[in-house]
Amino acid sequence: MTAAPVRVRQLARVLLVLGVLALFAVPVAIPQAAAGEPGSARFLQIRVDRVTPDIVTTAGEPVVTVSGVVRNVGDRPVRDVVVRLEAAAAVTTSAGLRTNLTGPVDQFEPIGGFTTLSAELERGQEVPFTLSYPLRSSTQPSFDIHEPGVYPVMVNVNGTPDYGAPARLDDARFLLPVLGVPRDPADDSDDTVSTVVPPDTSRPVGITLLWPLADRPRLAAGAPGGTTPVRLLDDELATALAPGGRLDVLLSAIEFATGSEVDPRGDIRTSTCLAVDPDLLVTVNAMTGGYVVNDGPDAGPGTPTRPGTGQEAATAWLNRLKGLAQRMCVVSSTYAQADLDALRRVGDPGLSAIATLVAGDIVDQILSTASVRGATLLADGPVSGPAVELLSSQGHNVAIGAANVADRHADGESSGNGGGEGAVLGADGPVDLRPVRYTAEVVAAPFDPAVGAALAGIGTDPVTPSYLDPALALPLHQDSEVARRQSGLGALLWRTLLPGAEPRTEILMPPLVWSPRPDDAHAVLTAVRTAITARLARPRPLTEVINDANAAPAGPLAPLPPADLGDPQARIDDAVVAGIAAVTGRLWGLTAALTTDVRTGLTGQAYTAPLREDMLRALSQSVPPEARNGLAQQRLSTVTRTVDNLFNAVTVVNPGGSYTLATERSPLPLALRNDLAVPIRVRLDVQAPPGMTVSDIGEIELPPGYLPVLVPIEVHFTQRVAVDVGLRTADGLPLGEPVRLSVHSNAYGKVLFFITLSAGAVLVLLAGRRLWHRFRGQPDPADLDRPDPLDVALSFDPDAEPGPAGGNRAREDSGGPDRTRSRSRPT
Repeated sequence: MTAAPVRVRQLARVLLVLGVLALFAVPVAIPQAAAGEPGSARFLQIRVDRVTPDIVTTAGEPVVTVSGVVRNVGDRPVRDVVVRLEAAAAVTTSAGLRTNLTGPVDQFEPIGGFTTLSAELERGQEVPFTLSYPLRSSTQPSFDIHEPGVYPVMVNVNGTPDYGAPARLDDARFLLPVLGVPRDPADDSDDTVSTVVPPDTSRPVGITLLWPLADRPRLAAGAPGGTTPVRLLDDELATALAPGGRLDVLLSAIEFATGSEVDPRGDIRTSTCLAVDPDLLVTVNAMTGGYVVNDGPDAGPGTPTRPGTGQEAATAWLNRLKGLAQRMCVVSSTYAQADLDALRRVGDPGLSAIATLVAGDIVDQILSTASVRGATLLADGPVSGPAVELLSSQGHNVAIGAANVADRHADGESSGNGGGEGAVLGADGPVDLRPVRYTAEVVAAPFDPAVGAALAGIGTDPVTPSYLDPALALPLHQDSEVARRQSGLGALLWRTLLPGAEPRTEILMPPLVWSPRPDDAHAVLTAVRTAITARLARPRPLTEVINDANAAPAGPLAPLPPADLGDPQARIDDAVVAGIAAVTGRLWGLTAALTTDVRTGLTGQAYTAPLREDMLRALSQSVPPEARNGLAQQRLSTVTRTVDNLFNAVTVVNPGGSYTLATERSPLPLALRNDLAVPIRVRLDVQAPPGMTVSDIGEIELPPGYLPVLVPIEVHFTQRVAVDVGLRTADGLPLGEPVRLSVHSNAYGKVLFFITLSAGAVLVLLAGRRLWHRFRGQPDPADLDRPDPLDVALSFDPDAEPGPAGGNRAREDSGGPDRTRSRSRPT
């Protein structure tokens, strides 16, 4: 046997083994569904379209119906599509309002068996479903609910994808609030009172609802005050203000819910306060006078624009809000929903005051009302230590924000967390909502972050607030809008169904930029009204919240919360913060030098105010966390360029030639230019060479346009020199670029002075000598060599021929007497 056949047989064995292994590997390479959980590759998607009733009451329907559709969103057909309704025990912890809606399903028990929807569902196809079960029944499958509470419900869909095994391919979860258990449908008893289970209404919860009216910053950056027309980044606000738009829905819903016909006792009006962003009011108010919007990417003041379309909608919406504000509580949010933690790091007291204190003045001025003061809303960000320090520096304040795991009360108890580092807030029961005093000036009035996050999930644009513990975050688009609304209603009513939860108060704080549909807004307000009507809740005005918080014991103080609470992705970068601090400092310095233009009435403060407000817009928490720093840097860069242009707009005009001074005290003529819209107080900064003295002419109020100025100087040399002239504010900030003037001086200084003095002395001596001789009747010796002027005049003959030298020849008369006179000279 040769070596070659042996190698051939060995190679054949190797190929055979590889072929067998390949056969076993093929099934592994084919995608399969997991046996118990939805896999990473989605095959089916379930959407809940309707839940009736959305709130179960003793007088309502005893049967709950859930309907929707199942759609094949995968890349292959799915066979044996079946669906089943499941339920879990009532929620007993704040964290359970979130954790029951995602993750493991061990807590759910099936209500009935699977219902077949389709033998085979092709790609892109969908099939409807409807599942109905009573709350309780002794004769048929039911939810088996026997007491009020909030119950998690899950719609479970199973199927078998091609090349896969049967598995749970998707689920949809929501919360079902049960205010009272209705009668058993199988009970034929006429005694309806004894067959229902009502809630415990002995200890109603004081409810305060903050109804948000806010938007993302829309005003384009870098436009000083007085700039017309106003420029917006886009025209989305016109859509939001128009009938059916987001802000119109919010305003219409609260208008209707607080009307005298719907709310005759004023329960909703008393418990609700409009939370208004002053930046939205400033923008809408500007839109009423006409505006333009960017017609391309924002590139500053030179961006192409087109006319805006929302002037009429803005006028109508603002007028409606003004009317509603006359009969309702109104409170201001921080300006542009600025991040107080970042604002504290900026370290500018003036900018902080605009965000928290001046914001209320803006609301009052535009709405012609008196807003509630003494409270600061932190609707999206956590109540962090830096935020508390900022508010404490501004005096007494109640911070309305999400409770956090770090809160400790005077009795040493935590705010309902699991205890220990890394614990989830509300994991062992309801979050403690008692006021927390951090400093002598600041008390926190907390709301349950799980409830706030559930409300944030309602609507067309669900968001995850940045104050929320990442462990409680949910996929925003995991469930349908109806399912998210159900979960929001369940969270809203949850504490009212827990008689043992303390304290018996709750603040309902949706996100400021909220996007509920009309049905969503109506459902939320109806839920509040239902709870109050059922005596599970009572109206609690915002003023009561503030008074109760301020009445918290003065000590011992709770330790300040940490600075790293909430979503770390939502934190504003230090580079952005440093840039804002630098630009704001320069802007305050410029503002201090500006005065009022008497022609237009525009003040320096009003001229630069939009640029400071731009810095607050850069810190807005209304922007999604993933885009927050990028948009902040973009707005900061635009404002930085504008501020540079403002400083460079005040200059000394360069004459382009040279100045020649006639004397040593000739003034230096200058022309000052101001391209700002308001006057500015400036001082000249003249860098004179040695031998030149410049007099300080003090402050100059430079109006818009040009102003000639004569600068007194004194030179002590004769030469051409360079003089650098610049402008500064009264506080020393340089303005514009300094110019270099070429100055030529004809002054001789001290030499010329002594020459002139000596010549004057000689002249005086000579004049005195002549006068001395004249007073003594003696001719001046200096005149002896010159003829007597009288003799010259007498000898002059006008008829005589001119002599060779052009003079006259003396006339001779031989027959006449000798007319020649001789003059004797004294000896």
